[in-house]
Amino acid sequence: MDNRLEQAPIGVIETTTEGAVVAVNEAAATMIETAPGALRGTDLRDRFPRSAAGTLRDMFEGGAVSRSFEEYYPELDRWLAVDVQVGETVLVYVRDRTESHESEQQVERLERRLERIERINTLVVTVLQQVIGASDRGDIGRMVCEELGGTDLYRFVWVGEREFPDGRLRPLAAAGDAPDLHDRIDETLDEGQALPERMAVESGETRLVGSIAEDDAVTRAVRRAAFGHGLRSCLAVPLAYQGTVYGVVSVYSDREEGFSEQERVGLETLGRIAGFAVRALRQEDLLVADTVTEVTLAVRDETIPFVEVAREADCRLSLDGAVPRGDGTVVCYLGTGDGESDDGGDDEDGVDLAETLRAHPAVTGVRSIRSEGEPLVQVTVDGEMPVTALVAWGATVRSAEYTAESARLVAEAPPEDDIRRMVEAVDGVAVETTLVSKEERTRTADTAEAFHDALAERLTDRQRTVLRTAHLSDYFTSPRGSTSEEVADTLDIAGSTMLYHLRRAQQELVDAFFEADGEPATTDEEPSAPDDH
Repeated sequence: MDNRLEQAPIGVIETTTEGAVVAVNEAAATMIETAPGALRGTDLRDRFPRSAAGTLRDMFEGGAVSRSFEEYYPELDRWLAVDVQVGETVLVYVRDRTESHESEQQVERLERRLERIERINTLVVTVLQQVIGASDRGDIGRMVCEELGGTDLYRFVWVGEREFPDGRLRPLAAAGDAPDLHDRIDETLDEGQALPERMAVESGETRLVGSIAEDDAVTRAVRRAAFGHGLRSCLAVPLAYQGTVYGVVSVYSDREEGFSEQERVGLETLGRIAGFAVRALRQEDLLVADTVTEVTLAVRDETIPFVEVAREADCRLSLDGAVPRGDGTVVCYLGTGDGESDDGGDDEDGVDLAETLRAHPAVTGVRSIRSEGEPLVQVTVDGEMPVTALVAWGATVRSAEYTAESARLVAEAPPEDDIRRMVEAVDGVAVETTLVSKEERTRTADTAEAFHDALAERLTDRQRTVLRTAHLSDYFTSPRGSTSEEVADTLDIAGSTMLYHLRRAQQELVDAFFEADGEPATTDEEPSAPDDH
């Protein structure tokens, strides 16, 4: 062999045209894990490691020909690039391509992963668009299953609805070619056995099962059914919004650890949007219903936060209204009823009441709105209690009374809602809940003209003039087209007088919108002192 070939950085083997090894350099011997001396004089077809395809061996069977190829050699666990040059003798050039091949494979894997993520993101967006337009909760379940389960990304998908108050799951829909798996999941739910989907609902957190066959959290029957269809991992994502879990969507993959972090983020976004859609549908049902079901509940539980506060402050508390804040907490507006404590004494507990409320662990914020006359306190609460249970259910809490031992709540729900389950939801956070009354009430369908006429009758001439002038002067736009002083100058009245009439007019407008009952009658009596701006 030429000395230059002996020193070449690549492997070189010289053979006869029949394949007998004449010479071999050190690089080639190292690459195929042998010694140069052990190769010389042997048949290359016998000593060169066998590849999966056996191309090099086949080349010498019918006479050597020049050729280049790249193959994997299992004995060496390497990819080798082989160039065969035929002349008077045969020169076989060998290069190790393992590192380059692994880099190419890594790039291909990343490209496939990126493509999968893009497909999943597109799929999630499609599902989100469908979910937002759903007409009922069953539609949401069906749409999610049909979109996710109708692709080659996921082999099986099912959506379950949470039943209040015990968190039991009821299957809403499923998609995928695994009917027996669907049956085994139904049986497991009926028997109350463990499932990752149930754990996701109970904890409110995503549950990943990387290997179904090895996870004891999955019942044997479900594991066997999943294995029979080649399903190896699953991801259970809660359908939750503002801290309330409404159900779960569970997707099954034919790959172990088959869900990347980006994929998980996309599916969790889907879970939050679907939870929002379920909540919105509950509230929409209530808003657009021609009739509503008004229920009165008596709750006996001395540990209810407002009952505890009523007992410690020695007063009766009344709830004027409750507003979900959007982060799972509820803002309540509490008064002390007729302004007297239970023992008939004067209510001197306005400050003490606020301090008592602040000291309760379920209360996250307290602000005194009115301390004279009938005190009113704004209280932000978090945690499980009858008010938050009703709000989470989607009901509207109209009023409530809290004494030292019990509470009485009035709430509205859509007529087709399951009142029994709603009462159970409240009972799940209290010792004893009794349905005192249940009545369907028809709402008056006022037209826009009727609403306008009714509002016009409530406004005095002065209020209407100020309100219309402010509106036409772009006082309510942002940024304002006119200041309060400019509106007052237009009407040739004092600024404080303009603001007084404007505020009373706005009060009438808001009262009419919310159909507030028992509001104090408005008067056109002008203020004795200037109002603030």
